[in-house]
Amino acid sequence: MNTRYIYDFLNRYESFLKDHFREESGTNFILSMLLLRFASLEFEKEYMTVKAEEPGCEEWEQTYEERGSLYFPPDLRWQRLGKQEGENLRAGLCSAMQLMDKPGSKYRDLVYPKSVFGEWDGREIQAVFDMMGECFLEGEGEEDPDLPGIFEAVFEYIVSRHTKETGGWNTPRQIAALMVDLLDPAGGTVYDPCCGSGGMLLCAADHMKKESREFELYGQEADEDAWKAARISLLIRGREAWLGKIPADSIRQDIHEGLKADYVLGNPPFHGYGWSEPEWRSDRRWRYGVPAAKRGDFAWMQHMLYHLDENGRMGAIFSNGILDSRRNEDRRIRAALLQDDVLETVITLPSGMFYGAKVSVSLWIFSKNKKEICRNQLLLVDARKLGETQRGITALSASGQERILQAYRNYQNGTREDQPEFCRQVSARDIEEEEYSLAPERYIRLQPRNLPGWEELEAKERQLRTRLNELLNKNKITVKHIIND
Repeated sequence: MNTRYIYDFLNRYESFLKDHFREESGTNFILSMLLLRFASLEFEKEYMTVKAEEPGCEEWEQTYEERGSLYFPPDLRWQRLGKQEGENLRAGLCSAMQLMDKPGSKYRDLVYPKSVFGEWDGREIQAVFDMMGECFLEGEGEEDPDLPGIFEAVFEYIVSRHTKETGGWNTPRQIAALMVDLLDPAGGTVYDPCCGSGGMLLCAADHMKKESREFELYGQEADEDAWKAARISLLIRGREAWLGKIPADSIRQDIHEGLKADYVLGNPPFHGYGWSEPEWRSDRRWRYGVPAAKRGDFAWMQHMLYHLDENGRMGAIFSNGILDSRRNEDRRIRAALLQDDVLETVITLPSGMFYGAKVSVSLWIFSKNKKEICRNQLLLVDARKLGETQRGITALSASGQERILQAYRNYQNGTREDQPEFCRQVSARDIEEEEYSLAPERYIRLQPRNLPGWEELEAKERQLRTRLNELLNKNKITVKHIIND
């Protein structure tokens, strides 16, 4: 895939896209057009395959149904639509989207045919059509272009714009990649109970696919827009995942009740739950203690651990507020986690890594079956100073990310390498003495600094006195001028 081409494409249309993200109808239309272009290109590719393998059958709709593909009749194909103008183009696009939205289609409920008739004039519709036309199969001198790559880049841009406007549901790719690299999933079942737009599931899938590992993806999401975005993300990348038939909140309506996953990962929301006291206290998921209903971190944490297999591993993002909160219920849960010895690592991340928010978060790694050399030991990492900020968005430096991974590898291999102001391996007993605080800065040693000698201090004092006298004299002159005037 030509990465430069993708960025050039987005830059050309950035101002146009920005103008149409302000209204829901605008986003719906652009997403629908993106999927229509994707489906059209998939059909064109399938059409050529059928023509080569089953000559004479390329115009039979049944042939495509048997192959699990969508058939576009000649008048609704992209090239033919491109010859239409004005209301004819509008009507043709609506008909093509209705075809995609028919029962049994993998695009069902993902396109919005009526959005074509929103507040769009003919020139704007033509502009969107031309824009999506540049997402192509041929060109750039590639023998096998990465069709999903271009669409994923455009779709991620749309998701990021939506997130900036709504405070939404997109986990930065770098955080997802770091979590997956730490977990290094070796195949099996992967579960994200708050999957947002599906970024973590896709990141885990790409990691396992690269290693030729077999896997199954499970997810759940409460926000309808996010749930649809996850389905689109997975569809574009050719991945399958069971996300449920409708969006639903995992804490209130657990659609994967019996699932015990090999890997659990997620970035759960921080908000609390207003359940009645008896209902909340009797929940079987609270193995480590009843969480405070006013905030969701420890509820989500225990929900995720509940779905983790006895040999499974888990990574999740939580607010830094729970690291050393003094609420009794929080402290009891942290104590129970240490006593059960399921927590491996806590990493505080730089603030500002999320779109449109300056939240301070930490990445927690759990294992239901820790290595013997890691028993009753935790790796605490303070990565808050490893961020680099550009255009208001903070990211970990490449060296900082590798430094985190290496510290974790050392911990896993039994190599003790405490680094001042960065990381330290801490015993469960030491944490108990600190009232079960998990804030890394409470344990990590400061970098030794050479203190200045007496001669240096005296020279500095003389310098400051001289400067002070100069300012006092200047002030006297100024006051004198004021009085005389």
